[in-house]
Amino acid sequence: MLVFWRALSLILLLMPMMILQAAETEAGMEDFRAGVEAFEAGDLNSAKQRFQRAVDAGLRSPSLFYNLGVVCYQLGDYGAAESAFRSLLDGSNGALARYNLGLVALATEESAEARRWFEQASAESAPDKIRALARAQLNKLDGGSPRLARQPSIRGYLGISGGYDSNIAGLPEDTASSEGGVFLEALAAGTYERPVGTRSRLALDAAAYSREHPSDDEYDTQVLQGRLAWSETLAAGERGALVSLVKSWFGSESLETRYGIEGFYRWRECSLPVAPDQCGVALAAATVNGGSGFEAYDGQWYRARVHARKYLGPWRLDGDYSLEINDRRDLQTTSEFISVSPTHHTLEFSGRYRWRPDIVLGTTSSVRHSRYRDAHQLVSGEGESGRRTDNRLEIGLLAEKSLDSRWLARGEWLVRDNRSSLSQYDYQRQTLMFTLEGAF
Repeated sequence: MLVFWRALSLILLLMPMMILQAAETEAGMEDFRAGVEAFEAGDLNSAKQRFQRAVDAGLRSPSLFYNLGVVCYQLGDYGAAESAFRSLLDGSNGALARYNLGLVALATEESAEARRWFEQASAESAPDKIRALARAQLNKLDGGSPRLARQPSIRGYLGISGGYDSNIAGLPEDTASSEGGVFLEALAAGTYERPVGTRSRLALDAAAYSREHPSDDEYDTQVLQGRLAWSETLAAGERGALVSLVKSWFGSESLETRYGIEGFYRWRECSLPVAPDQCGVALAAATVNGGSGFEAYDGQWYRARVHARKYLGPWRLDGDYSLEINDRRDLQTTSEFISVSPTHHTLEFSGRYRWRPDIVLGTTSSVRHSRYRDAHQLVSGEGESGRRTDNRLEIGLLAEKSLDSRWLARGEWLVRDNRSSLSQYDYQRQTLMFTLEGAF
């Protein structure tokens, strides 16, 4: 932390806080001046409020966003600090913004992300002093500072949710209920990460998830997951691999046990259309053992996934494509044969807009096409026979409010519509959910 304060003092000399834009509103200018005065007096909360009021009034000077970012950083509101510094990326202060984004990433223990920003800030086009500061940070990340490079870290997450689901079925790939009801969810996760070299690290993480339906516990779901991962930071990006064990329950019965492996590579610069800021690819495979009564799910599972992310001012845009292949035993009785071995093609897009430093609005959408390996055969009972193909559309909206540096509240609304070649698998689903989550 002492390194940051020394660097900040130097950068403040490079960037005098001047008020030069005559087109900005007088009200915004007054709030800006008051914010600077509060900052100099050490009243950071008042300074943040004044700077934010200036933004709301229409002031858009680089000095305002820089001051807002610094104040938010000092208050521990790293999400708001990141948003403020990102607004400076496309202007003449881009190198300064990248350096400070690296400091924000260090504060949130995202060393790979910090490295990416410091490398950009150390480019030959950057001012000499900023380039020297960025290179010093890179040297520390490469092993010059035991505190930054070799210190183990522990992180935790807790999310508690509640809401209403119009279709509470836990296995929509197999069947869909027409029941609706309220639900409660809880997710707890923790990660222990330990560097094993100047660029490599090992991470052990565990997660527990539960979804309960007070009106019908037949659809309750629980999941336990453990993973051991290795990753390495490279000049062009990051690579890694992991092994995982996942155990799930449906109702009161054991559903699946998965033993999986995954490998990934992430690039910092992507030679793709629209020039994403980040992109990556991951390959995963797992052996699945179904529980008693769910032996049809025995088999193998494979997935290939590509991801890209682009930042545009206050926007963060994400796109994903995944190919998932299931090779399961399938369900076969004297009266029916039902395939549970689909191939899924999924395309997902999401956008997050930081409306204010503490408020994020977002939207999500996905399209999934599924084709099942073998034709369904029903000798008796309701439903159609034939090869099953599904097309599923999802659209969602969300709003997040940061409560402090650790906690946020989120509201989400998700609409899902599944159209199948076999009418018994058509279903619609709407979910309204409110979440309180914290990161530690």
